[in-house]
Amino acid sequence: MSQGEPFLDWLKRLQGQKVWTAARAALRRSLAFPPGAYPRAMPYVEPFLAKRDWRQEEREAYYLVAALYALKDGDHQVGRTLAQALALRKNATGSASVEKRFLALLEADRDQIAFRLRQAVALVEGGVDFARLLDDLLRWFSPERHVQARWAREFYGAEASEEEKKEVEA
Repeated sequence: MSQGEPFLDWLKRLQGQKVWTAARAALRRSLAFPPGAYPRAMPYVEPFLAKRDWRQEEREAYYLVAALYALKDGDHQVGRTLAQALALRKNATGSASVEKRFLALLEADRDQIAFRLRQAVALVEGGVDFARLLDDLLRWFSPERHVQARWAREFYGAEASEEEKKEVEA
């Protein structure tokens, strides 16, 4: 099981509760702050994170995915990666700016990733696989840049290798 799946289940349960309207507003608002820095979002993410000790960049990834999930109002589509969704948007509109934003996203460093992901997610119509997005963010800053390479293949139409698929599932 991926790390993203239990967190997605957590968000879905939250979405089914009466607090979802307030949670969605707080999580969306948190996109204006560094991930994990907006106090009003903390009651909706910290109970999940309290289960273990996380590195700062891991905590930030969870907060960012929760905020993006709220931005899309919980529109989760299993198997539809952000790269695939952006490729569909580019093909549907014929807009070169989608590709430029995608390339800027692939180059994003830790200070830029939240802003560029917010832009990218706002561009796509329909949902994305938020569990996969979290898994990818947790590996985003690997020196080998496997995630960025896979996203490029997905955006430009090539399939991920079997080895990479196994790596993501691990």
